Amino acid sequence: MTSADLNAQDVQAIRKDLARFSRLQVPPVLSEAESAKVRQALDQLNQASDYQTLGICADTLAAAKAAMESYLRALGVEVTLSLPEKSEAVYLKFNTLKGLWYLDDYGGSSRGVLITYHASELDEVNGTYGPLPLTLFTES
Repeated sequence: MTSADLNAQDVQAIRKDLARFSRLQVPPVLSEAESAKVRQALDQLNQASDYQTLGICADTLAAAKAAMESYLRALGVEVTLSLPEKSEAVYLKFNTLKGLWYLDDYGGSSRGVLITYHASELDEVNGTYGPLPLTLFTES
């Protein structure tokens, strides 16, 4: 199935599969087969969306930055983030429509990537998915 063939029913199936992450504080370790399936689902949602926002909670700024850049590359956005130094856990957010980022210290226990898809054509695409593994797009 190509993203052009994606319909509301397909999106509902993708959402149902990705919903398993929504109750977690920390993403699970995925097998390569599971990782490939999640990457494919995210790619299909990406192709059907207008833009995305990503939020990352990580133990270090380096881990957050690496995850953000790898996810953005997978979304077709090439960017090198120039971020101020942080020595504690961080929250990093990026909006692909505006190309803007936000960075702050983070004291919570959640870790991973949340990705929100925004679509005007296929309303079922709209939603937030995750937390997903920080290394989902660096493993492949």
